[in-house]
Amino acid sequence: MIKEMLYFKDDLKRWEIKSFKAFFYALFEAGLWATFLYRVRRTLRKVKLPILNIVARIINFIIFRITEGLLGATISTETEIGPGLYIGHTGILIIHPKVKAGKNLSIGQGVTIGQRGPGYSEAVPVIGDDVFIGTGAKVLGNIKIGNHAKIGANAVVLKDIPDHATAVGVPAKIVRIKEKKTGEDSVS
Repeated sequence: MIKEMLYFKDDLKRWEIKSFKAFFYALFEAGLWATFLYRVRRTLRKVKLPILNIVARIINFIIFRITEGLLGATISTETEIGPGLYIGHTGILIIHPKVKAGKNLSIGQGVTIGQRGPGYSEAVPVIGDDVFIGTGAKVLGNIKIGNHAKIGANAVVLKDIPDHATAVGVPAKIVRIKEKKTGEDSVS
């Protein structure tokens, strides 16, 4: 149970709060609240004692509806996101319950991560470490997003994105892959 709250400590570091003024402004950041409430709900989900489990599930549901209604963020407690989650802004943020994401995931507002829809596989994306998903992007279906990948604003990703790649467009195409050894970019 403690693991999720330790993850929040890593989530909080991504906000780089270095002054009282920054701390004050962070208190009003919807993305930070959405992240915190997701971690609290994941912690409550792990309560197994019979009576406490019922109470925890009720509290979890109430927090979920508040997060969804007031913050516009729909993130299930089944969704597995590693430490260092950064939600820059909220607003129609939807992440499927079966999504698995690594550490240091950065998400803009209006992002959807989930299934492609009726008639397609029910599988959902698997997202690596240190991934950036831009505002309005849709990441859909049985795909893998590699480590250090960047997905541009409003991109619709329907195919795998390799490590260190940048993808943009509808449907998304890889426009750049950063070479691991040299650090230089190669353009497709």
